Amino acid sequence: MKKEYTVEQSAEKVWWYKFTEPNAKGETFTIELSLCTNWGGSHALPVLWKQHGYMDRVLETYWCISTYMTDTEGRGWGAYNPQSKRSEDGKRAVINFDWMFEGTEENKERLIDEAFRLFSIATGETATEEKYRKVREYAEERNIEVLTEMPEGWVNLGYCTAPTGSTYIGNMKPNFHNLKDVNRREALLLV
Repeated sequence: MKKEYTVEQSAEKVWWYKFTEPNAKGETFTIELSLCTNWGGSHALPVLWKQHGYMDRVLETYWCISTYMTDTEGRGWGAYNPQSKRSEDGKRAVINFDWMFEGTEENKERLIDEAFRLFSIATGETATEEKYRKVREYAEERNIEVLTEMPEGWVNLGYCTAPTGSTYIGNMKPNFHNLKDVNRREALLLV
């Protein structure tokens, strides 16, 4: 996977890096990189980081990176951010100070390279593959057929209990008179 991207500058000290190629999971990736300045004062973040022992010095400038990943289902969230890690108890995200750097061009490239590395090594199912796998597992547990096309004459039954990525379909409209009909068939349709 090549590290190819487009760059836009949206403000004086804010750049957007949009990577052109999806990773093995079919995800797309964008980085927002901001150059931040320590404006001074006892409550400035770099001062507090030093006071609380997170940094060995007060940074005058530093890079802040936000990452945006979009999966194959169109859902997006922050992922592959080297400046973020799980807390020791695993209950929340915290700053990874190992990746909090002075605002130099060299450090900017280090952050971009690491975020891209994390993104590019991601493997596993795409979000769509995972969704369909879960539908098939649900169907197997309940002995329900899974279809990819609506058979002629069948209708969407509109049950709200179908797993995400599917809908219940049947060869008859649901009503109290035909629920016990031996010719009645139902299946899950992948959507």
